[in-house]
Amino acid sequence: MSDLELHGERPMRGWKKGASLLLVVSGSALAQAPCSAEQARAVRIGAQRFAAEVAATPAMQERGLSGRERLAPNAGMWFVFLEAGRPGFWMQGMRFPIDLVWVNSEQRVVGAATLPICRNDPCPIIYPPAPAAYVLEIAAGRFHGRAGDRVEWECVP
Repeated sequence: MSDLELHGERPMRGWKKGASLLLVVSGSALAQAPCSAEQARAVRIGAQRFAAEVAATPAMQERGLSGRERLAPNAGMWFVFLEAGRPGFWMQGMRFPIDLVWVNSEQRVVGAATLPICRNDPCPIIYPPAPAAYVLEIAAGRFHGRAGDRVEWECVP
């Protein structure tokens, strides 16, 4: 008699053990399955985590955060481009300053800049120092990382 049978429990049969193990393994794999940048709900850079609103279409990217009154301290807009390049950003229609964080296709920060509210017409266009596949816009002064930092995104809020 096994220890389990002594304590009033019946041991699992071989197929039940295998099925249970399969469920546990497949469930944990699903929970950790990678998601695409377009599906991101949060962006993590080092210890910092920002709730993300995705700007994946050209229309959303052109509008960006312009016209909004403010941005929550730990929130941002996550721009996802079809291919890495040097996309220009400007502050036309912005009502608050922002930090821009440029990220390459290897998910590394390639640069960052703080952009003040633009009071001129036209507003200057700012370009990344290296090709970027992604850009995170967050409230000014919120980015505490540096070039080379690893960037990850999460699809669970």
